[in-house]
Amino acid sequence: MSQAASSDEETDFQVVSSTNYQRVRDKVGKISYADGIADGREQVFQTSFDQGYADGLNVGLELAKFRSFFDTLAAAGTKDENLLKEQKAYKELNLPKATDKQHFKYLDHQNEPLNVVSEKQGIYTDDLLGKCAASLPTTANLFISRDSS
Repeated sequence: MSQAASSDEETDFQVVSSTNYQRVRDKVGKISYADGIADGREQVFQTSFDQGYADGLNVGLELAKFRSFFDTLAAAGTKDENLLKEQKAYKELNLPKATDKQHFKYLDHQNEPLNVVSEKQGIYTDDLLGKCAASLPTTANLFISRDSS
């Protein structure tokens, strides 16, 4: 009878071990899956953040140049007629601050792929700078980088 009891205990032990092994395996699988999802999201979010940051910096920097230039011009009290005309034209453009949400096209295209949003942001920035260049040609010309060669 002791051999039969031992056999029953072994069978019970194998069932418990098998059940525990399956539970551990399921938990490891779920944890691994969750880690994979988190890593994938992190990579997508980082790429999206990097692109959005670059796009935002571009439009923000370009608009800040004009605002800073005309703020400095007003503080300096320039007498140059051409610059005074452009300062008036700049005020008439009534551009929102560089950080205003109106300038960031990702809000209008949230369901589109990142490259499409970035392209639309670039088009918006180019159009806005073109508008500034048309209204403020002397000032815009000051901001153009010149190649030293």
